[in-house]
Amino acid sequence: MNDSDKELDVSGMSCPMPLIRLSQSVAELGSGKALKVIGDDPVFEQGVRDFCELNQIEIVSVLPLSARKVEIVIKSS
Repeated sequence: MNDSDKELDVSGMSCPMPLIRLSQSVAELGSGKALKVIGDDPVFEQGVRDFCELNQIEIVSVLPLSARKVEIVIKSS
């Protein structure tokens, strides 16, 4: 089962690019839609958490994929 409507892979990018791309993707996402974002920057997970808190976006799940890579599913309101 697909748990997202759109996927964004920002692996290999360093801050602030992952958050810039995330912001663009969220702006294009319809209300109530889910976005799976994957990244490996050391501050990626915390950056996404802060972004979501600031923008009142729900974090649906956080899944570590490796020592550095993490998958986060968020849902727009």
